[in-house]
Amino acid sequence: MSGFGITAGASFAIAAAMLLVRLGWAGRRGAAAVGWVVTVTALIVLTVRDGAWGLAIGTVVGLVAALAIVLHAGWVAPIKTRKPARVPASITLPRGRGAFARRLAVFVLVVPVGFVAAQWLAFGIQALARRAGAVEADAVALTLFLQPLLWACLMAWQMTRANAARMIAPPASAAVLGTLLWGIA
Repeated sequence: MSGFGITAGASFAIAAAMLLVRLGWAGRRGAAAVGWVVTVTALIVLTVRDGAWGLAIGTVVGLVAALAIVLHAGWVAPIKTRKPARVPASITLPRGRGAFARRLAVFVLVVPVGFVAAQWLAFGIQALARRAGAVEADAVALTLFLQPLLWACLMAWQMTRANAARMIAPPASAAVLGTLLWGIA
């Protein structure tokens, strides 16, 4: 088989495999698994045959096939009628002291308390890095890098909690961990 024939055959296999994955969406999980195995195998063949170029061709073919399947599914799907929400909760102002207090508590716990807890944990990691022999500039750069990353993780963790009382645990855990790391250093 010629080089073009291998590339064309593997590309066709990837496109057909995307159809198998689509069948998996309908509940035929075995078909989806077979589709992914065929896709990975064809991508390996293309990569061994043509290197990065073959991998790029296979990836683009798979993306185009998947996009075509999604567009077709969207085109033939029936239009659903939805009733508008009576009061969109995310944009209405709180209507009482209790609702306002809850929103204020969430804000305070997520923004300033989460920020301070993330900073404290970053300082604990910085102290541990210095203890391990990191130079001053590296330790400070580590802190400047970690603080917003830790804060984002804390915010994501907090915002998945059901109420404000449960939002206390993430920053408290970060602060305790930062204190422990500082104590170890």
